[in-house]
Amino acid sequence: MASKANDTYKPKPVAPHRVDPPGTITEMPRPREMHHAHIFTDKNYDAMVAFYQTLFNGSVTNEHIQNNGPRLAFITYDDHDHRVVVIKKPGWGKKTGQAVGLSHIAFAYASLGELIFVYKTLKAAGHPAPHWTVNHGNSTSFYYRDPDGNEVETMLDNFSALETQDYKKFYQFTEEFGEMSEGNFDPDKMVKLFESGVPDSVLLDREEVRRMASDGRL
Repeated sequence: MASKANDTYKPKPVAPHRVDPPGTITEMPRPREMHHAHIFTDKNYDAMVAFYQTLFNGSVTNEHIQNNGPRLAFITYDDHDHRVVVIKKPGWGKKTGQAVGLSHIAFAYASLGELIFVYKTLKAAGHPAPHWTVNHGNSTSFYYRDPDGNEVETMLDNFSALETQDYKKFYQFTEEFGEMSEGNFDPDKMVKLFESGVPDSVLLDREEVRRMASDGRL
């Protein structure tokens, strides 16, 4: 049963991001952004909603319950109406351990300080620690699993957008780059170094991370 609209709210005139008159678009357009993801769940619905609200420092803009059907929580972290929708599918049971399809969803942050704050907040809330933390060279990433086992990446680009492209095109996975695992680091040691004043320019540098990890500092 749909709820009644708030009497004080009146929809405003439509205002799309841009208006392209007929004939203006002459080639295949590219997406403006990655907008949102839908995640099916079942018995872990409440835990899933809580996890993503904590991860995003976000809010539920709407929760819709269909008669004898899905329950949907629309969660946002910015001025968009939603970024993740958690959908309860009664009777679907657990996610299979091995399945093709979406590998993970990634959320980019603005600084190493933000990544570390997210890590400390999730840890304090009792969520499992990330199962992989790594400097990819072009980015620094913490990989978590949500209550249903879906992989969630919180990441930071270590360079500007075009420089990260060049890094991936010309350097990542080369002999000079080495094995990806050489960029693995201990998140608690990363927190300690960061809070002791080691600059981001060091902690985000893959070569520095490799050296510190190899001698046990990271």
